Amino acid sequence: MAFNLLDADRVWKYDLHVHTREVSPCGRMTIEEMGEAYERAGYDGIWLTNHLHRDFLEATAGMSWQERAETFLAPYRKAKRWERRLSVGLGVELRFLSDANDYLLYGVTEEMIFGEAERWVSMNLREFYGEYRDRLLIIQAHPNRAGESSPADFHLLHGYEAVNSSPRHHNQNGLTQRSLCLHPWLIPTAGSDSHRPEDVGRTGILTDRPLAENDDLTALLKSREYELIPYGEEGEGR
Repeated sequence: MAFNLLDADRVWKYDLHVHTREVSPCGRMTIEEMGEAYERAGYDGIWLTNHLHRDFLEATAGMSWQERAETFLAPYRKAKRWERRLSVGLGVELRFLSDANDYLLYGVTEEMIFGEAERWVSMNLREFYGEYRDRLLIIQAHPNRAGESSPADFHLLHGYEAVNSSPRHHNQNGLTQRSLCLHPWLIPTAGSDSHRPEDVGRTGILTDRPLAENDDLTALLKSREYELIPYGEEGEGR
């Protein structure tokens, strides 16, 4: 039986692609500012997917990996302590040194960041998928973003980001959605790719249950019991 939100007593709203300036060099908002903005926008939760790539390594040059991990986790840990209605999950947007594409990772733990993530940027997608396919969900972010990304081998992914609503890029979501229709076993996700106030709350997912832990999200995505929040502007597929 197909999932239908019309049968739900209550609907929960989550954004799966959010950055903060404490970690992502391109970010413009702190975790506190992002939390306030998403509460005002009526969301129940967000997933922090700060960048782990060359720019983060350059911005933290001279730090040990322990110090880098503490820096990466600082906004997530701060959010876990606050007394807000908004829940915050931990993810990563990973870019390998050998690959211009970006990959959203869900199911990440603090222990992974401290103990394993130091070598992630030096791996390639084939190596990473071979090692982590049963431990993480690996979703390619904005696979058809003009001039920046190209679809990776779908055999090495769990899914594609079907909707990316960043207003500063031509994401060509329609191309990604057509690929997902051709390969229906791939998991579709949606995220605002929030860095600035104008990015907040443009898309995400709707579901009939709260997501309290990181494992709740991976289980939900595997179940397909959610709906994408559509987004479209001129030139963008919905």
